[in-house]
Amino acid sequence: MPSSATAGGTAPGTRGRAAAAPAWIAALPALIVIGLFSAYPVVVMVANSLGLGQPPADGGPTLEHYVRAFGSAAVRDALVNSLYIALGSVLITLCVAVPVVLRQADDDRAGRGGALTDALLTLPIALPGIIIGFFAIVLTGRTGLLGLAWDGFAGLAYTFPGLLIAYLYFSLPRVLGPLRGAAATLDPSLAESARTLGASRPRVFCTVTLPLLLPAAIETSGTAIAVALGGYGTVATLSEGVRLLPLNVANELTTGYRLAASSTLAVILAVTAVLALVLGRVLARVVRRAVSS
Repeated sequence: MPSSATAGGTAPGTRGRAAAAPAWIAALPALIVIGLFSAYPVVVMVANSLGLGQPPADGGPTLEHYVRAFGSAAVRDALVNSLYIALGSVLITLCVAVPVVLRQADDDRAGRGGALTDALLTLPIALPGIIIGFFAIVLTGRTGLLGLAWDGFAGLAYTFPGLLIAYLYFSLPRVLGPLRGAAATLDPSLAESARTLGASRPRVFCTVTLPLLLPAAIETSGTAIAVALGGYGTVATLSEGVRLLPLNVANELTTGYRLAASSTLAVILAVTAVLALVLGRVLARVVRRAVSS
């Protein structure tokens, strides 16, 4: 005789699965927010750049704004400077962050993680870019603390190396956080086995630890580069001679309200950032497969 659980012809587990809501319903609020604040503005921005927007960005389908942008030496220089600053600051940040996250992972396993150290390392992510620029001026401006100690530091904040240092501070928590999570998943027994077999610490790091951490480092770098490319507050505070593309986007919009030109530069900047993000993820997958094979 069938049990009461199956008397209706459907097992409880089956009924539960049948009644389960599609996964996209749970994501619907987030999808709505993304649609309103991301997808629609992007469509409008692209339309403006192609001359299909509302006045004064109309005029019919045209690539004139893109031709003008890429034909401008100022725009090309700003784009190249943005790439140099984003790539350079993130690469330097990686060199600083890798030893830190490996030590943090060891401390977490031993139960001796430091809350104060964690707070200080993640502090920059809570600060607006303009505040980071202000910090750079206080330290290496023309009358900054380090500038008073040595003339070589005076005015450094307004130069290319000064911007690089400021963006390094900006990028540090954006690299440390994801890398720390990846470092926590590393199996310490692998490094211990290599040491037992006679490998030195540098060799263990280069042949065991770094290859395992490399996919996460690449993916994190792509994300950090994308974020740094769009950073505005820091360069707006420090820029005197060095121009980055976000400044050009804002200037076109605020000076004469050149909506089509501003939208064009914004599309170029957005595409560059997305390419950095996608490239980081693709390379990370390729390296992850190579390491695991």
